[in-house]
Amino acid sequence: MTQHPPTARARSQARNAAIIQKLAHSMMRLGVSVLPRNYELIYEALSGQMPQLSCDLAALGPEPTQEALDELGIKHKLVGHSALAADRARAEAQQTLGELTTMFADALARKHAFNGQLQRFAARLASDPVATMSEFADEAARLRDAAGLLMNEETALRAAIEMHSQRLGELEGDLEESRMALNRDRLTGLPNQAALSKRLNAVFEIERSGQSAALVLVTVEGLRDLGEQHGSALAQKVLSELATVFRKTIKKNDFVARVGLQEFAFVCYDVTAENAETIARRIHQSVAELAITPPGRAFTSETLSLSAGIALTPAATSATELLGQAELALTSARAQGGIRVYSSDIEKTGGKACVPAAA
Repeated sequence: MTQHPPTARARSQARNAAIIQKLAHSMMRLGVSVLPRNYELIYEALSGQMPQLSCDLAALGPEPTQEALDELGIKHKLVGHSALAADRARAEAQQTLGELTTMFADALARKHAFNGQLQRFAARLASDPVATMSEFADEAARLRDAAGLLMNEETALRAAIEMHSQRLGELEGDLEESRMALNRDRLTGLPNQAALSKRLNAVFEIERSGQSAALVLVTVEGLRDLGEQHGSALAQKVLSELATVFRKTIKKNDFVARVGLQEFAFVCYDVTAENAETIARRIHQSVAELAITPPGRAFTSETLSLSAGIALTPAATSATELLGQAELALTSARAQGGIRVYSSDIEKTGGKACVPAAA
């Protein structure tokens, strides 16, 4: 019986299974709880992509507390810990506002008390105009002392307000940073899968008004192998270059996101199938022209290729359906090479065979 070599999908599944097994073993050895955010933290530490995180984790020793792990995740701005950072910032902001409220209430109470002293003094002068100078002087001295104390407290209050306002501004920045981290890919700075989901949902709100769009899913073939053969540093460098190239390749109002290790998604507005194919070919060409020089190989370079699957909003009724159609087209493209546009033929064959896009 003839044995066929494993497909790219099978190899990818095998690699993912090996990674998960390695993560589980490392977490068990360290005594780390099985939480999604801990998986991310351990993965990033083991991947070598964040050397400082690796050192910080090693410094914790065996059986680190969850609090210590969360501190690391927040410090290194991991996506899975962004919600924790946001919750912490919100709690501190609430505490700061509570302290300001208490300070204002105390200051207002002291002003009311001083106002009461003034009113009593004025009433006494009105009812007893022949009061002795010494009595008047004693009362005036008490008022002077109270006024001085009030002025000092007001100065302290202004300083406290400035300090707390500055801290609230910092917390607002922390919250915004956490929100951005939830929707940004850490390595490239591009939007991530969560941001793509929001964009696709918004696309169908726009599509109801008559504007169409295309979703182009691409896989940069060879990027994973490049990292495995030449190290994560080169893979990160190439990812950064790809992000720059992709930003320049699309129109200003179009959208690009990194949605996997070597997968990217483009949302292009007001395009036909032919327009979308042209855009995909332009993206393909930009990737093919990217010369990559591995370490120690100054006179030789490697190149990457690209597979693309396209789906258009008129053929879908929801963001989920559009994404599924683009994934089927991409599966077909990866199996046969090049660029594929979703069609009923692809749907029938599950992406295993289809008519290629026009050259």
